[in-house]
Amino acid sequence: MRRSKRLFKHKPWLFILLAALCMTMQPAKINALGGNQDSGKPAEAVKQAEALSQTVERLYQHVLEGDTNLVHKDLQEVDSIFENSSLQKLTTVEGIHALSESIIEMKEAVARVQLDPKHWLTASAKLRMAADSINNPKQALWLQYYKLIREELTQMRANTEKGDFLAAKQAYERLQEHYEIIRPAVVIQREPADVTMVDSWLSYAGGLVNAVTPKTGEMQRSIEIGEEIFNGLFGKKKDYPALAPLDQVNGAWPWAMWAGVFILVILAYTAYRKYRGERDSFKKVTPKW
Repeated sequence: MRRSKRLFKHKPWLFILLAALCMTMQPAKINALGGNQDSGKPAEAVKQAEALSQTVERLYQHVLEGDTNLVHKDLQEVDSIFENSSLQKLTTVEGIHALSESIIEMKEAVARVQLDPKHWLTASAKLRMAADSINNPKQALWLQYYKLIREELTQMRANTEKGDFLAAKQAYERLQEHYEIIRPAVVIQREPADVTMVDSWLSYAGGLVNAVTPKTGEMQRSIEIGEEIFNGLFGKKKDYPALAPLDQVNGAWPWAMWAGVFILVILAYTAYRKYRGERDSFKKVTPKW
């Protein structure tokens, strides 16, 4: 294990390449936007998911109204439904964990509402998306964020081309905020590999936009990768408009995944060439004692 860690530390390109290869080995899954996903689901769990979603929707409205007493009451009901449910039959272990974390975060936000009112709103929105996601696998609310995220990617691209890296960074930060709101819902409806791909891109792009001296070429390539990844995550083909009917884009994710893997492999190879070049240059200028 330690040897592997040292290997990845000194050869980060190898980690990227292995991750890309692992993604190619993922079996094709039924897209959450289509197919007969409701068939075979336990009726009791489906009813519990509906009750949870309705309660959370009511909680969200009370948050918007600023009624802390009713929010407390709603949150107790949410707790009761979650603890006595069999929702694990409707999603993965990671999905249940994400829903649980959203409930805990909402409790913390309620406790700190006077100190951090923005978090109060954000936490309630995340919980709303998560509860709706487990109740509504085909037309979930989080899918509506596609247009917002694509707009931020477009802004990142336009500002990078103009050399306005501050504006590009601000667009990235808005995109990241949007994604954080829907992330629990994404975890509930998508495979772990899908979530890992988005998280990795956000980390990679974040490092580029926060660099002391941003590099235009690298940022442009990262934005292209981001477009492919988010298109796939939302079930869109590359050239589909943001508001295309969902039944017209069913099955696009495998195509986007392969395109993303191809880009990642090319990126890994480029990083390796750069690493080799820097290492060779270092050897040439390092004196031998």
